[in-house]
Amino acid sequence: MGDLVDFFNAYRVPAQHLASVLLAAAIWRWGGAPERWLIGVFLATMVLPIYVGELLGLSARELGPYTATIVACDLIAAALFVAIALYANRNYPLLIAGFQIVAVVAHLVEALVPDVSTLALAILVIGPSYCQLLLLIGGFLRHARRQNRFGPYREWRQGITSMQGWRA
Repeated sequence: MGDLVDFFNAYRVPAQHLASVLLAAAIWRWGGAPERWLIGVFLATMVLPIYVGELLGLSARELGPYTATIVACDLIAAALFVAIALYANRNYPLLIAGFQIVAVVAHLVEALVPDVSTLALAILVIGPSYCQLLLLIGGFLRHARRQNRFGPYREWRQGITSMQGWRA
């Protein structure tokens, strides 16, 4: 059992990043504007910063001094996910935004409670991204199935004129 856990820990981040890039390619081809915006925010705020840190030669332990940057990325992601969720003609973006708010609140807990468990903090900050990716995969598949079954449908909620410029 220990070998399986070690294997999972060794490859979970690259597997998540590969899955998100492959999903982005599929969404860019077959997805709607809300899916494109969601995966774009996901890649820009959760995947790209990891590789920027690696290019700068920072390991996970050295990212400690850059916690403010990580918190800023999470706050930006939360604001964008909430905006997309409010305007998208889909339900699952609300769950994605909710998971991002959990990650943001975890940063707040870390700031207010210095003795918080490192494992609990890691689960609350990192864990939601896996749930968000699964929700995005499921939402994209539902969108593709609905579009194949019933044809095109509106991407943004009716009566929202300011979002028309958001078409990807």
